[in-house]
Amino acid sequence: MRIVLTGAEQSPGRQILAELRRQDVEVRVLVEPGVEPDDDRAEAHAVDLQDAAALSEALDGATHVVHAYALTEPGRSAADYDAANIDSTTALLDACKKVAVSGFMLVSTTEIYGGELPPWPVPESWTPHPSGALLQSRATAEQAARTYRRSVPIALLRAAPCLAAEHGLLRRVVGHFVSHPRAGLVAGGRTPISVIAAADLARAVWALLPSFDQAADQVFHAAGAHTTWRELAEQGCRLRSVEPRFWTAPWPLARALDAASLSNWALPAPEGVDAYVELIGRPHLIDDSKVRIRTGYSPVLNLRGALAQALNPEVGR
Repeated sequence: MRIVLTGAEQSPGRQILAELRRQDVEVRVLVEPGVEPDDDRAEAHAVDLQDAAALSEALDGATHVVHAYALTEPGRSAADYDAANIDSTTALLDACKKVAVSGFMLVSTTEIYGGELPPWPVPESWTPHPSGALLQSRATAEQAARTYRRSVPIALLRAAPCLAAEHGLLRRVVGHFVSHPRAGLVAGGRTPISVIAAADLARAVWALLPSFDQAADQVFHAAGAHTTWRELAEQGCRLRSVEPRFWTAPWPLARALDAASLSNWALPAPEGVDAYVELIGRPHLIDDSKVRIRTGYSPVLNLRGALAQALNPEVGR
């Protein structure tokens, strides 16, 4: 296998690169001009990810492409998200058609489902309802990728919110809990959520690659742990030797305070996190049994290990 990887400069991509190197396969990393991957042993090609002609040259000889890059930095324009997340996906797929790769894997996120999930795990067939320009662009990138399925074998891997993602909401909220151990938790923090560590996301990617012909034209969920907001908050505090002190804010009360613009006083929101009360008051449970049954994949890091990797970025590099 000769694998081309995008996104190696981001936390999930760094772990995917490390996992592929452990499997002793040939890996070529595509990075934006001026960006260097953390692993200087990787064969790196500087290329504009929206330039299909340049990408065709960079993909020459590749058997598989793993597209893990995504613009997730908050506060960017819809045009920026569309260009980075949609245009780069279609440009890569145009290049894949020309060089006839054996498989293209798009690493996406279950966050495109939005905030209206039921309190039980949802399967891959659940309909996305993305909120905001960022997640709308990632959902549209999935739709665009599927239009190529007759000419390029494609698999979609939707990962649970990644604890280690640099600009991810999850990492910011957990960091906020550790810094503010007296913050209120909606509904006592009992809201269930699925999360994943970057290293376990990388293992899920590798689990699908060796038998890509069976994964083609399918969507898979990947999760590492099924937990609650309170457990995340308390485990994060303990890892940083901070005594967790959280008080309970029932969901109806939290929503009332939010409506009265008092939530920042009672439930202080992390900087840059919109709809904080909605975020931690709604479930985000996913059913990840499909990838486990089809590939034998299972996560290695428990919740504490995943948090340690997220709160100490050097862990697992």
